[in-house]
Amino acid sequence: MAQHDDRDRFIPFRKAEVVDLLCHEGTLDAEHQSRFRAFCKVLESLYHFEYHGQLEKMKEHYFPFNPDRDTKTKRTFDAASLTTHEEALMAELAEVLDGANYEKLTEAELQHALEEESLFRISLFVDFNDFSRVVLFRRGDVVKKAEIVKWFFRKETIDVPTFERVALLVRFKDKAYFEAKSKRQQKKKAELPFDPGTMVLKLFKDVPKADLEMLFPNTEVRMRPRDWAMLLAPGVIGGFGVLLKSAASLAVAATLIWALMKAKLESGENLVETSMTPEQGAVIVAALMALVGIGGFMVKQWLKFKNRKILFMKTLADNLYFKNLDNNEGVLNHIIDGAEEEECKEAMLAYYFLLKHPEGLTEAQLDDAIEHWFEEKHETRIDFEVDDGLRKLNDLGLTEECGQSADGATIYRVPGLEEGCRRLDEIWDNLFTYNNDAAGADAN
Repeated sequence: MAQHDDRDRFIPFRKAEVVDLLCHEGTLDAEHQSRFRAFCKVLESLYHFEYHGQLEKMKEHYFPFNPDRDTKTKRTFDAASLTTHEEALMAELAEVLDGANYEKLTEAELQHALEEESLFRISLFVDFNDFSRVVLFRRGDVVKKAEIVKWFFRKETIDVPTFERVALLVRFKDKAYFEAKSKRQQKKKAELPFDPGTMVLKLFKDVPKADLEMLFPNTEVRMRPRDWAMLLAPGVIGGFGVLLKSAASLAVAATLIWALMKAKLESGENLVETSMTPEQGAVIVAALMALVGIGGFMVKQWLKFKNRKILFMKTLADNLYFKNLDNNEGVLNHIIDGAEEEECKEAMLAYYFLLKHPEGLTEAQLDDAIEHWFEEKHETRIDFEVDDGLRKLNDLGLTEECGQSADGATIYRVPGLEEGCRRLDEIWDNLFTYNNDAAGADAN
């Protein structure tokens, strides 16, 4: 059984398409294809029922932290109950995301994002002190192509390591923390764009590894040294030119004003009643015009700075708009659906390939058969979770041990389609036992 560190567990085909591919694989005739589809239909229903229950539990635990809730409640949540709900939600969330073949993001991967230069040529800052909890999960580690503009408008195509899916959970600290932070920074108290103490769930697609920090709700855009240089260098050069151009007028005007003031003070005359010749007035006007020019230049440079920052903010907002897949409670529904799909596909594939080999297969042989089929027939490389697939079939009572291989590995096989359908139907019929229980109670 091969281990593939360079492959994902995610099966990049929809559940319905996996069923079609297996039916047309060549092993099943028309009658057995129909029966296999019936088998898969009952299997889907069983997993849908199971995951619906898990979704309801997650929604219940998320309710106290949900910033979007629009329903009333008579319940109150103290610190202890909030901690209980948070820990239960985290456990459920980790289990579901694992079922959907997500991997928890490591500290090293997050640190890489904070240190690497952004693909979008902007510098981002995240204050992690604002959060009491931060968790990220990712799925699909791929390399994509992107075209960037280099110096002098030259374009270049580069490789961009990318996560196809990223799930983010952050919980903000309480209100007291943000009030204290505002006092420390001596900032005017402003309305926060989020509710302290709440928990934000986000789901994104196609996120460059170097840009993970753009996903956080408190991300700030900051200008890079290169941006400051591009902004300040022309300003310094231009400002120096403006000063040189105006220096003569300002010097003459300053000398003239000083001479007039000195003469009037020495003569004891009122400075307000000082009169100037037309030539002197022209010098003063020229000096004032020079000052206006310098002031206008400074305003122009300030507006350039503000416009560049607005452009960066727009770049960030546009990028997030098209990458955002879901928010808050919607994320729970999204990942539950993904986990249900993955669980079904793994069970279907494990059952089919064991069905195809009635003599049975070892765990390693089953794993190799499925991975080889995807790679050779469908040009897709995956790391199939064979142990998980066998566990699912075993939980459904669909596997049995039929011996050992030469190297001592257990050989597994499954019942035929008719028996397999019967066993799944029996499980489905016994999910609801109300009528039987009620009949027994009435008889007593």
